Amino acid sequence: MADSSDHALAARIASDTGDMLVALLDDPDAHREGWSSIEYTGDRSAHQFILKELTRERPDDIVLSEEGRDNRARLTADRVWIVDPLDGSSDFGWSDHWSVHVALVENGRPTAGAVAVPGWDTTWATEPTPKPIMSRVGERPRIVVSRSRRHMDGRLLQEGMGAEVMAVGSAGVKAMAVVRGEVDAYVHGGGLYEWDSCAPVAVAEAAGLVGCRLDGSELVFNKDDPWSPGLIISRPEIVDDIVAAMSHRRR
Repeated sequence: MADSSDHALAARIASDTGDMLVALLDDPDAHREGWSSIEYTGDRSAHQFILKELTRERPDDIVLSEEGRDNRARLTADRVWIVDPLDGSSDFGWSDHWSVHVALVENGRPTAGAVAVPGWDTTWATEPTPKPIMSRVGERPRIVVSRSRRHMDGRLLQEGMGAEVMAVGSAGVKAMAVVRGEVDAYVHGGGLYEWDSCAPVAVAEAAGLVGCRLDGSELVFNKDDPWSPGLIISRPEIVDDIVAAMSHRRR
C-alpha cells in the first residue's frame, strides 16, 4: 500500500506541474497557433515533466498518462501511476478551470493522489486528509456537470431530484468544487477515461465523499480498457438519489 512518501510525491508533482504550466502561460513564445498552440504545448510539457519526475522517483512503477503510450505491462504491475498532465486543456489560457491529476493505483484502487488547481492556488491531496466539509444539501442540491452534457445530465438531475445544475470544464475542477463545499456532487453521465477521474476520486474519497459509477457500484482503475462509463462524486447522503435520477438516461 501507499506510504506517506507516495502521498507527498503525488502532491509535489501535481503542484510543481501546475506551477510550470502557469509559467508557460506567462511565456509569450508559448502562444502559437496550430499544433504548437498553448493547449498542445501545455499538454506535452506537463506530460514530459511528470514522466521525468516519476521515472526518477519511482523507477520501478508504471505510468499511464493521457499524453503517453499505453504500456501494457501496467496490467500485471503492482503499482501504476495514472496521470492527466493537463485536464481541461480547452480552458488552459482562457479560464481557471483546468487542473493536474496524479494518482497511484494498487489492486485496482487509488491509494494516493493529488489534484492541483492553479487557478484556485490550491493542491488537494490524499495526505494530509482534506478537512471535512459541512453539508450544504437543502431542498435543492447543487450539482456540477460537464458543459458538453449539461442538457442531458442536467435535465435528468433537475427532473429526478430538483437539483440546481451548474457546468464547468475540467473533471478535477468539478470534483474539487465538491471537496471544498461549493457544490454537493459532480455527475458525469457519459464515458470518460481513468486519467480524468482517478486522482479526483482518490482525493474526494479521502475527504469522506463517495466516488462511484452511475449505478452506485465501485470504481475500478487500471483496467485493460481505461474507458469508464460514467462517474459520481458526491456527499454520501444524496448518492442514492443521484443513482435513481440517472437511471433514466438513454443507454
